[in-house]
Amino acid sequence: MKSTKTLRIDFVDEGGNPYNLAILNPKEEVTKEDAKNVGDIITNNNLINGKQGFVKTFNGATIITRSEKEL
Repeated sequence: MKSTKTLRIDFVDEGGNPYNLAILNPKEEVTKEDAKNVGDIITNNNLINGKQGFVKTFNGATIITRSEKEL
């Protein structure tokens, strides 16, 4: 069985639109604080444009785990 993980960091841009950043294969011990630190770097330095301006607000993070099983 194959298993993969994705870290999804959620933001809101200047116009109030949601923006999601997906990071494949994050480290095993990633924490909410790690994700928040990355989010703060992105928002404080205007690194990503959303639909209406730069992403400005960190809105949480989620780990998504997928499992594949051959039939």
